Amino acid sequence: MVFMLNLWKRVSTPAVVVAFLCLMGYSYHRESVRIADEALKMAEEAALAAAQAAQKNDEMESFKATAYCVTGITKSGVPVANGHVAADPRIIPLGSMIYVESPLMSGLYQVTDTGRLIKGKIIDIFIPSYRRSIEFGRRDVKIKVLRYGYGDEGPAE
Repeated sequence: MVFMLNLWKRVSTPAVVVAFLCLMGYSYHRESVRIADEALKMAEEAALAAAQAAQKNDEMESFKATAYCVTGITKSGVPVANGHVAADPRIIPLGSMIYVESPLMSGLYQVTDTGRLIKGKIIDIFIPSYRRSIEFGRRDVKIKVLRYGYGDEGPAE
């Protein structure tokens, strides 16, 4: 009887371990499949959103533009520099690349900042010279969003 009990312990312990590992592997596989399905669904939604954004971006939109010369750190965490603009993040998210068509300041800009007073279809273009920013004043410009940014989450790392 003792012999059978010892034999049972020797045989059953590895069998229990193998069964446990198989169960863990099966659970891991099921979770991996679930995650892959969710990732596929998210990718399809992102592709649809990108297609809708591309369709929307075919036209230039009218905005008001002002200029600022205050240096410091932007909302996105980078120092203010040429080629940066501030915009309402509900209209153009942080990190977006835009093309601005204007008699004075046409070119590519990145939305790196927001502003307390920037609401709606207004952008604030960084111009390092105080005199030039005052001369710029408030102007009508046309904007085309070339690439939408990351919004409030911050840059992807």
